[in-house]
Amino acid sequence: MKQIIITAIFLVSAFAFAQNTGSISGNLLDIESNNEPLMFAKVSIKETGAEVLSDENGAFNFQNLEDGTYTLVCSFTGYENKETETKVTSGKSTPIKLALTASTISIDDLMMAMASADKKTSSTSIN
Repeated sequence: MKQIIITAIFLVSAFAFAQNTGSISGNLLDIESNNEPLMFAKVSIKETGAEVLSDENGAFNFQNLEDGTYTLVCSFTGYENKETETKVTSGKSTPIKLALTASTISIDDLMMAMASADKKTSSTSIN
């Protein structure tokens, strides 16, 4: 009888503990490609430092988050970084869809970068 009571207390406490956290699940999309999934982009939570990569379907998931508001930071090479706030509630999964746009570089910026690279190359040449 004592073992049954201990087992019941353990199960009840485990169930109660599991309900104290929530999760964020979402999809990351590429605006430039008709909202196709953005694969292997980095998604991080600013407040905790947790990071994940989106899968081949653009999906990502953070689990075991305490109640509160979190800032998601999404980044991918060649795309603008995006920050968005979302609220997490215990026992619930917060769904979110995010879309990134390709970053642009002006011709002036490109010319300045090329000129800077040329200066470095010419100053390091061997005589």
